[in-house]
Amino acid sequence: MSSWIKNVVDRIKDLNGSVDSYRKDSIIQSIPTVAYVNKAKKLIENKKYDEAEGVLREALDISTQDSRVYKYLGKIYEFNYNFTEAIGFYDKSSKLNPQDKEIWLRLGMSQLNAKLFDDALKSFEKANKVTPMNTDVHTGWGMTLMKLKKYALARDKFIIATQISKYNYTAILLSAIMEIRLYDYESAEMKLSFLAKVAPNESSTYEYANLKLLKSDYRAAEKYAKKSIEYNKLMLPAYFVLGEVYSIENDLEKTEETFRLAVERGLENEILHFEWGKAYVRFFSFEKAREHFAIALEKDEEYLDAKIGMSLVNAHNGDFALLQELKEKNGENVYIQEGIGLERLAQGKYEDSIDMFKKALRTDTKQLFNYLNIARAYRTWDNKDKTREFFEKFIHECPQYFEGILEYSKWLINISDFADAQRKLRKADKLRKDDVEVMNLLFYTSYRLVKENVCEYNIKEAISIAEKTKSIGNFDYETEKVELENLLVNIQGNN
Repeated sequence: MSSWIKNVVDRIKDLNGSVDSYRKDSIIQSIPTVAYVNKAKKLIENKKYDEAEGVLREALDISTQDSRVYKYLGKIYEFNYNFTEAIGFYDKSSKLNPQDKEIWLRLGMSQLNAKLFDDALKSFEKANKVTPMNTDVHTGWGMTLMKLKKYALARDKFIIATQISKYNYTAILLSAIMEIRLYDYESAEMKLSFLAKVAPNESSTYEYANLKLLKSDYRAAEKYAKKSIEYNKLMLPAYFVLGEVYSIENDLEKTEETFRLAVERGLENEILHFEWGKAYVRFFSFEKAREHFAIALEKDEEYLDAKIGMSLVNAHNGDFALLQELKEKNGENVYIQEGIGLERLAQGKYEDSIDMFKKALRTDTKQLFNYLNIARAYRTWDNKDKTREFFEKFIHECPQYFEGILEYSKWLINISDFADAQRKLRKADKLRKDDVEVMNLLFYTSYRLVKENVCEYNIKEAISIAEKTKSIGNFDYETEKVELENLLVNIQGNN
């Protein structure tokens, strides 16, 4: 007996223990490798991948022309997330048996996971020819197009996948995601609402929360983000939705609680700190935002989003170096647009700066600080009507931002609109009770209004504001207070 034949016989004996057990494993006894493949399949089903690979490697000693050996080796590597090796085995299998109904799908999915998107497209096209109208093929095909940012084409593939199988909930979810990308919110709403009822999980409820956020339905966004976390407490994007909702609603305590909870659950990474920094930007807390952008960059020094965030907070401090590095390639980013506006304002290019701030608001209507930026630009440009208009827009959108109302009040005092300044200062006083600076300015506006229209009641009120201010801190207008006290004595004496 030749050594090669003896090797084959010995291996078959080793594999099954006897000729009878070999026949039991092998359906087609004329092809010895079938027994190896069948045994490997059973091992793979039991997730004994190392043993299965050993069996399949032995099969290759018998024959290198069995496509199934390569296919199952590919599956082992795919299951172990080694997509490069999986592709190599699947490719060999496809060349030996291009009519295999599964091989092109598996090859395409591995290429997709390896980010070989153009190769994956070709594989899915071939898969569709071998097994037309296969829901999994069209799902993988759509996923590849999605990665290539061909959202309309991807949606079409997902829709076909759902038409083939109405139970392909993954394709339904992915088609909804594509519709969100295409701004077809109503179609996405129908699909995500359906999934929330029949197949809720952490992914579908998160996407529904994200859609509700985009539609500014903050209560629903909060509800579904919380559901997503209930299904999977490690669903990090759902925490980001909650953080954005709470920061938009100006609830600092809930915002910080949300991000801290994510950290406590082991979800800390550069993306979390970037999102946390974004939340602080919405609170106009630029120094705190800087801290989190810095942490994100410590974790990944090449993290572009964190760099862009840092460029904005630097720009608010008059440092435009990082902005110069980033603005050419990232001009559509709202932070970059705001940063460019700040740079042009610093250069005295008032009209250009205003155009950029308005562009930033078109890019993201929630970046409300740009109303204040525009007001400041018009103030520096000495356009009183426009300054007033955009200060009003800002405090309408951000009625809880104490510093903005105070800044507006000071400008009104500078243009001698003491009545309106007084109204704004009273709003500021409600937000931050007994703030010494506000109380001093309230006295000063009251004093100026008394000077314009002498009234005993107003004099007494102004004096009471002065007394209260002195009781809580430094009072800056003692001379004016004495003047009002003397005026009051004269009025009362004449009466």
